[in-house]
Amino acid sequence: MVLFAIGFGMMVQMAGSNTLLQTVAAEDKRGRVMSFYTMAFLGMAPLGSLLTGVLAAWLGPTITLIINGSICLTGAGLFALSLPRLRRLVQPIYVRLSILPPLTTGIAAASELETAMKE
Repeated sequence: MVLFAIGFGMMVQMAGSNTLLQTVAAEDKRGRVMSFYTMAFLGMAPLGSLLTGVLAAWLGPTITLIINGSICLTGAGLFALSLPRLRRLVQPIYVRLSILPPLTTGIAAASELETAMKE
């Protein structure tokens, strides 16, 4: 069950990252951005595997898994802390591409919804 959850999480992360990058990147630079993403995502995996293997041989598999899990949790926490800043940076791009409504439209729709709920 745990492996299913991990695999599902990895697939959601890969699809989300890919979609976000292709949406945010300018059309004339999309190929370059995706090549850097692919290089970073797929090209760094063998180095991480090598480092993990060295650590497992040196410290043992249990300690290595604890270290790797701690690094993953730290990275997830740092990402969660940076999400509000990333949303502020991406929001104007999504408005320009008509993926999100302009802020004034969103506020007007929310206030209309609130008024309708009160009645």
